[in-house]
Amino acid sequence: MQNQIIFQQISILALLTVTGYTAEKLKLFPDGFHLGLNKLVMKITLPLMIFMSLSKFELSAEVFESSVLVFTFAYISMFILLAAGTLSAKLLKLSNGSYTVHKIHTTFGNIAFLGYPLLDSLFPGGKGLFYAVIYHIALESLLWTMGVIIFNKGKSISITESLKHLLNPNTIAFALGITGFMIRLKLPYILDKTMSGLGGTTIYLSMIYIGITLSKISIRGALKEFSIYVLTVNKMILVPTVLILLINFTQNLLGFDFDQAAKAVTVLQTATPCMATIVIMAADFKSDSELAAKNVFLTTLLSILTLPLVYWLITVL
Repeated sequence: MQNQIIFQQISILALLTVTGYTAEKLKLFPDGFHLGLNKLVMKITLPLMIFMSLSKFELSAEVFESSVLVFTFAYISMFILLAAGTLSAKLLKLSNGSYTVHKIHTTFGNIAFLGYPLLDSLFPGGKGLFYAVIYHIALESLLWTMGVIIFNKGKSISITESLKHLLNPNTIAFALGITGFMIRLKLPYILDKTMSGLGGTTIYLSMIYIGITLSKISIRGALKEFSIYVLTVNKMILVPTVLILLINFTQNLLGFDFDQAAKAVTVLQTATPCMATIVIMAADFKSDSELAAKNVFLTTLLSILTLPLVYWLITVL
């Protein structure tokens, strides 16, 4: 049943992406529209979705314990991804910016634009989103420290700079949502409907944004990049499978209970396609932004097949 749900959700996300892609190709949007759309989602609709979902969420002892495990395994998964990306980059004999982008993109996935809508649909009621945000906090802490150091080829980043990126609208919305939950916040009807409605547009706007972004990339060029197929297997099939086995082994060894939804969220976030933000970072750090854009395009396209496969593996392993 859940496999059918994930297939349906991926299909919906795919159709929304095609809508954005087609509309951009038909030049229905003005120049720079996607940049404004990015800000609208990341600074308004996504924070509202997080806040409204979590402020109404019923947090149990089981969910709290599992959130600690999600946070722990998020770090473990990203270090495994980094090791896999480093190894494959060396085996492929990539150099300079291509080497860096391959490593970074293997490590960090599109967990907000794609992961949040998918997981909120798979595990409604706030649970999926709660675990997804926990994973996201771990990812952000590594992206703006270790990720920047890799882009800078070993140069460190100040604590102030790291905190500036960690304190973004989404992490603030998470903190406010948890606070709202703890005080049993009840918003006036008009405010509740307005904020819930705006937050509910996130899934549509985020996938249209991805579609617009993908329309700007050469399909033929992406299909010819062998390194992207290696990245896809590593990031979206191999490491998630290893993570499933590792979680199962640790559960059996230590005898702890890990909420099935928390396990699924952790593995699916690990298996998400390449993060779109890395394209912007690659350009800022004068790395291979063209390869980064191709990575996003092809891995997002292939995720239509790999995410249902990974979810099936979660249920059978």
